[in-house]
Amino acid sequence: MASQTYTHFLVDHPLPYIAHVQINRPSKLNAFYEAMWLEFKTIFDTLSLSSEIRAIVLSGAGPKAFTAGLDVEAASQNGILEQANRAGLDPARKAVQIKRHVVEFQDCISSVEKCEKRMCFFPTYPS
Repeated sequence: MASQTYTHFLVDHPLPYIAHVQINRPSKLNAFYEAMWLEFKTIFDTLSLSSEIRAIVLSGAGPKAFTAGLDVEAASQNGILEQANRAGLDPARKAVQIKRHVVEFQDCISSVEKCEKRMCFFPTYPS
């Protein structure tokens, strides 16, 4: 299977039928921000449908963290709350915009759960 290049993840195939997805943002402890979780969903949706993949290994780059979760700094600077405030929306429209954003985030992160392949998680991938 030909490997596609991603911005925040390394995807390779160390053995036949195995995909290794590595979160690749070690300088921020692999913390996620919006562009990353959108890419995360694309990767897992693609691998889930591939007949050339039977199992997926998910790991984090760097020695310190698998992932720190959400990049709170990035979310506070460029996140949905900041965008809603700048747009000057009334409270009800802000709430709807924020809800849509949260639902999109949850859909992206749950793409691992919805993946039809067997999963294995390693804090750091064995060399």
